[in-house]
Amino acid sequence: MSGTKLNETRYYLLPKWHQSIGNVMNRKKHYHSISDIIAAVYCEQKLIFDRDLGDASPLPIRKKAAEGTLEHQRFAMESQRAAIDKRCFIASSIYGIDSIEAVTLRKWRDDVLLQSKMGCLFVYGYYRLSPCMVSVMAHQAWLVSLARAGLDWWLAVLDKKVNK
Repeated sequence: MSGTKLNETRYYLLPKWHQSIGNVMNRKKHYHSISDIIAAVYCEQKLIFDRDLGDASPLPIRKKAAEGTLEHQRFAMESQRAAIDKRCFIASSIYGIDSIEAVTLRKWRDDVLLQSKMGCLFVYGYYRLSPCMVSVMAHQAWLVSLARAGLDWWLAVLDKKVNK
């Protein structure tokens, strides 16, 4: 081990069709599911057969695996969206970042406002103005009360629409 770098050699598990692509830089990244990795540990010969001959698993098993993969991807996308975009500055400053009110307003933003051009413009303007508004509200209690009353009213309107 003396004189060698730890990251000098890298091994990749790639399907045969993926290995035949000439330019390494133009390759799409291919990620393996945890099931693929466990299967490789459990039976590396099956991995080689699947790579060379294609997956020979019965159709119901392949269908279940595909459904599971899609569900994992959906969950990953939702969690990334939630982790990335928790911007609801005014509601977060009034109710708290993970409060039910802030979450409800974020969901309304994502499901309703961001589905139209006018809604996107509104959200853009809100993101430009609201950080400044929150800093002003930090020094003016009456503005916090006014904003809370407005948000409470809007949440009641949204609640009525949902519970019709």
